Amino acid sequence: MKQTCYLTKIMFISIISCFVFYQDANAYLDPGTGSYVLQMLIAGLLGALFFIKLSWKRMKIFISNLFSKDKDDKIFRE
Repeated sequence: MKQTCYLTKIMFISIISCFVFYQDANAYLDPGTGSYVLQMLIAGLLGALFFIKLSWKRMKIFISNLFSKDKDDKIFRE
């Protein structure tokens, strides 16, 4: 128990010292990075919309079966 407490204190002090005595990173993002991120967001959105379009009929039947008054008719119809 005493050894665990000692190791925890050492880890805490070393992490704090990393934040106190930091150096500059000297890194940069090139202009194409923003464009790439935008392309990935648009591709994800269009992919999600395409998936919804393909499975719209199943989703509509599933939701209508959830809220239908006839509890015996819970079979997916296609």
